[in-house]
Amino acid sequence: MTTRPTELRTDRLQLRPFRVDDVPDALAYRNDPDFVRFLPHVPHPFTQQDAEAFVARNISESWDTSPVFAVVLNDRLIGTVNFDVDRPRRSAMLGYALGRSWWGCGLATEAAGAAMAWATKTYDLKRIWASTDVRHVRSVRVLEKLGMQRESVRLADHPGRDGAMVDEVVYGIDVVNGMDGGIRN
Repeated sequence: MTTRPTELRTDRLQLRPFRVDDVPDALAYRNDPDFVRFLPHVPHPFTQQDAEAFVARNISESWDTSPVFAVVLNDRLIGTVNFDVDRPRRSAMLGYALGRSWWGCGLATEAAGAAMAWATKTYDLKRIWASTDVRHVRSVRVLEKLGMQRESVRLADHPGRDGAMVDEVVYGIDVVNGMDGGIRN
């Protein structure tokens, strides 16, 4: 089964495949020390070359297993929502990130909820899970607003930005039919 890149709309957002012209916006929101604080895999400073590579990677990802949505507000890229789909297990890992200027507005929950509803139907998922640094209170709150339940804590899971080992909290949800996520047609 081949999954084609798609576009979703919510009340405030457009979720769409990445485009080459997203590079300036990606550079702008990702080159922020607060944005990368809990994301040790994101280089900082985040350079033009990093932005070009990030956008190119997201354009080239296979939507069969790794769909990546550009989160767009008022024609400006402000973040991402992505999945790592395990088709045999009918499960997927959710990832999301929004630039700091848009924190606290409910946009991460809106984008992730719409994407979860789409992924549930598209991949016939039974489970979605996500993890985050236990100190990342905002991300934990998004997961809870999405209806996910705290399942476990992975002690000393990976090195953080400062090199110290980080505890990672895992959240999950068993998907039910009818999850609409606020998607508009």
